[in-house]
Amino acid sequence: MNMCHRFRPFLNKLLDVPVTDPDDSRRRKLLNVILAGLFVILVAAFLATIGQIASGDATQENISLSWKLLAVIAGTYVTYYINRNISGFIASTVFLFFLLVVISISDTPKELIDGRSLLYFTIPVAMASMLIRPYFSFVFALLSTINLFILGYISGLAPNILAMFGYFLLALVSWLSSRSLEQALQELRVLNRDLDHRVEVRTRELSEALTRELIEAGKTQAILQGIADGVLVFDQTNKIIVANPSMGSLTGIRPNKLIGLDIPTFCQEEGIVPADRPRLQALLEKPSPNAQAVRVRWNKKTLSVNAAPVVSGLGETFGSVAVFRDFTREAEIEQMKNNFVAMVSHELRTPLNAVLAYAEMLRDAIFGPLNTKQFDAANRIYVNSQRLLNIISDLLDQAQIEAGRLKIQLAETPTIELLENLRSTMEKPAQDKGLQLITEIAPNVPQTITCDSHRIQQILVNLVNNAIKFTPQGHVAVHIFLADAHTWALAVSDTGPGIPPDDQAYVFEPFWQVESITTREHGGIGLGLSIVKRLAMLMGGDIKLESTVGKGSTFTVTLPLQPVLQKEESK
Repeated sequence: MNMCHRFRPFLNKLLDVPVTDPDDSRRRKLLNVILAGLFVILVAAFLATIGQIASGDATQENISLSWKLLAVIAGTYVTYYINRNISGFIASTVFLFFLLVVISISDTPKELIDGRSLLYFTIPVAMASMLIRPYFSFVFALLSTINLFILGYISGLAPNILAMFGYFLLALVSWLSSRSLEQALQELRVLNRDLDHRVEVRTRELSEALTRELIEAGKTQAILQGIADGVLVFDQTNKIIVANPSMGSLTGIRPNKLIGLDIPTFCQEEGIVPADRPRLQALLEKPSPNAQAVRVRWNKKTLSVNAAPVVSGLGETFGSVAVFRDFTREAEIEQMKNNFVAMVSHELRTPLNAVLAYAEMLRDAIFGPLNTKQFDAANRIYVNSQRLLNIISDLLDQAQIEAGRLKIQLAETPTIELLENLRSTMEKPAQDKGLQLITEIAPNVPQTITCDSHRIQQILVNLVNNAIKFTPQGHVAVHIFLADAHTWALAVSDTGPGIPPDDQAYVFEPFWQVESITTREHGGIGLGLSIVKRLAMLMGGDIKLESTVGKGSTFTVTLPLQPVLQKEESK
């Protein structure tokens, strides 16, 4: 664990490029990530080839392949060096030109012009807008088109006009997406700079004003009236004693009507979205200078709320103060970000499905018999494409949840069907690893349950798949039972290594992974458990973890027998 924490700064130092331009830094880091992944794959392939040669399979083909891999590894390192020390623009351009050349010689002219490899030319088109500039997607669309013309001319084949049109259509989508993202990031940076300055100024002014309140109450009131953010001051009994005019402008409630309200009554105001009331009340009742701001939807606005205790110069606490800031614009920009992630994930799935399908056809010898090496290569393409598709699906689900677009469809579902569907999906992976998959339903569970069977299946597959991946031996058990008279539960337990106590509080956070060798061996981006928790909450339930290091883990999802759907928070 400590070793992984020490390795993280080294990895960040390896990938980050310290430049002043944030957009250039983002693009160069993205290229470094791609180069690092490519480097690992190439080194693994090189070592595998060297292993074959060392074991006696020193064919001319293997020797030639090893030299080619070594040359590409060197080229990858040179590109990384240029990107880190000279210019991200030059490095990205060289990398994409190299990628275009590799694609052009990766198959026969016929397959490149009008066959299985035609889709590969979309890769540099899509990547150019992210790695160089948005409009460079058109440059590489043009280069791909010219490449097809040249290949067609050399081989005497007619160029695929429809495919060329598709390249430019993809370039347009990539340009729009990247341009929108860069504009949103630029606006967000401006807003963040302004926000930091405003928070610093407001905090300083408010601290000074409250310190002088015991002596100069009139001056304090004048300052509060001049602050653009809404301010509420609570006394030691948690009743509002001050509400400035801006608070009325933000909430639509006259400040004098807020005076005298206690915190629970204030949090029941009609304009506050019901789902946000508990978090607001918890923040106001237990204010802290280091507490994270809470976002509250009030009518059509999104407000960011901070609360802190009011302390006199003698260290005595005599109340608290809450600052309400209009966060509507920033929330809209975050929504744009979520929409962008959802759109990109959706657009990536279409070409990836095509790659997956062609890889499967190659592996299954649809186009003719394969030798062992060809079969292994096709199988690797299929397995890694499937893994990438799963990651993109997780990103799309996460974006839909964040954007509040994921809907729950309730229906009466046979309870036994939930486990039958799970076994049909996960029994073979468990058997392949030598694990026993145990499923059982408690006798008092109803034969049918009102739920979204598709989302329940997603929850079960995520939890069982995690358990199988991280359990070296033993079993994975799924148990459906009644937690109480109003709640049913799904418990997934394993005999794996368990989760350290320090990590248990973070396992449901997006992109969080337990830093261990096992996790790194199996990969993933850390979205599975986050999606499970959010799905459970959408269905009115929750999830909890019980784990002991060396003995295994149990994830228990509790759901209502009569569900009342919760609206997902719009962040």
